[in-house]
Amino acid sequence: MRYKALFLDLDGTTVPNRADGMPSIRVREAIHKAKKKVFVCVATSRPLFAAKAVLDHLDIRGLCTINDATQIYDPVKKKIIQTIYLNQRDIPQILSIFLKHNLPVLASDGVREQEYKMNKKGNKKICIIGVADITETIADQLTDELTKIPTIAVNKIFSYTKGLFWITVTNAVATKLHGIVTISEMLGVKTEEMVGVGDGYNDYPLLSACGLKVAMGNAAPELKAIADFIAPSVEEDGVATVIEKFIL
Repeated sequence: MRYKALFLDLDGTTVPNRADGMPSIRVREAIHKAKKKVFVCVATSRPLFAAKAVLDHLDIRGLCTINDATQIYDPVKKKIIQTIYLNQRDIPQILSIFLKHNLPVLASDGVREQEYKMNKKGNKKICIIGVADITETIADQLTDELTKIPTIAVNKIFSYTKGLFWITVTNAVATKLHGIVTISEMLGVKTEEMVGVGDGYNDYPLLSACGLKVAMGNAAPELKAIADFIAPSVEEDGVATVIEKFIL
């Protein structure tokens, strides 16, 4: 199979899982070579303000799904070309579940991320509502409760603090799968011609959307279970190995 597009998660995949993580020299050089042969795109939970330094450093040219797949970003034109918001009617139910666990709630409107505060006039449009740095037990409890709401998607994400997780909630049509399928249509690339690489629970939709499914060596066991290929870990430059093996 001659692949035409490569979709990369960032944290724990292309860069080490920390807020200031940047790609290694080997990964950067492999991506530079890959760009001459395929569309190189990014699929990350990071909002634009947190992803932009890495995208610019790698000179990513392919369309990207960012901010928990609620937005599609064009790194060439430097602009957001699509934003998907939560249904306003879902927000009170989502909040009640988080607040029942006495957890501070964060929200993103697609531009900034801050603590969610109710007001009498109602809040402006919201892309994401979530909680940060919780144990896996609480994360799984929240997931069980939240998935009963049919019009949302629930994402379990590795925190930058080892052993802890984030839970974020988006519109049901805002997943990495939906974002990547939309981008594939924009690029004129068939899904079977795409390679997806990830490490986290929220990368399950990413891999599901792609013809070749690649899990990092440090990936969640559930992701490895559906992978066609398990790459070396992020510390071992697994993305470079994938590019060298399947693209170059």
